Amino acid sequence: MFKKIKFLFLTMSMVVMAGLSSAQASNDMIIEKLSPLSFEETIERIKSNAKSLGWKVPKSWKKDFQKNLKKVTKEDVGRNLVFSMCEPWEAVKLLKFDEYKKFFAMMPCSFAVYEKSDGKVYASVMNIQMLGQMYKGEKPIEDLVNKLGPQMVKMMDFE
Repeated sequence: MFKKIKFLFLTMSMVVMAGLSSAQASNDMIIEKLSPLSFEETIERIKSNAKSLGWKVPKSWKKDFQKNLKKVTKEDVGRNLVFSMCEPWEAVKLLKFDEYKKFFAMMPCSFAVYEKSDGKVYASVMNIQMLGQMYKGEKPIEDLVNKLGPQMVKMMDFE
């Protein structure tokens, strides 16, 4: 009987720990995903996924921090590209209100693709659904993050 209780306790502990660990991952402010694709293919896949979801992907909204930081600091942060996209129809629903104009500072949405020292390619994006938790009860924000948050994660689908 004692062995059964001990086994049950250990099993329940593992389930709780797994739940806490996955809950922690979903509460990260930045979502990062390993890409099985090359650097260029990863960028193109994110952009293609975004376009298929109706987002606007301007060609000129991009930054290369490797080049810029190396020029100023002489330090090499590694290969990267940060590019921005917008879902204008959803953005305007929020930004037309004076109380939400402060969110211009976070727009357009930025994605980053970079190589780490392990030689692998990664992509990251801000977790806007976590941001939405800070504004519970504010329907325009909740509507935006609940619609666009899952889309942003879907854009980093590399399968």
